[in-house]
Amino acid sequence: MPEMNGLEAARRLTERNPDALILMVTTDPSSQPEEDAKPAGIKGLCAKDKMQSLASAIATVIKGGTYFSEEVAA
Repeated sequence: MPEMNGLEAARRLTERNPDALILMVTTDPSSQPEEDAKPAGIKGLCAKDKMQSLASAIATVIKGGTYFSEEVAA
């Protein structure tokens, strides 16, 4: 994203729509700490290469929960 990073995009989206369900999918989830993601409005974060985790993350966020992969929580 040449104009802004994912955190800034999430902040802007939640400013405009506080009920937005934002799930960040990244190649390196360990580079995005959960303590930075949650205040930006991100409800979940997982790795692109973990399809099973992605399916769980989507289901969890849609149900109103949060999902942060083990790589992020570590």
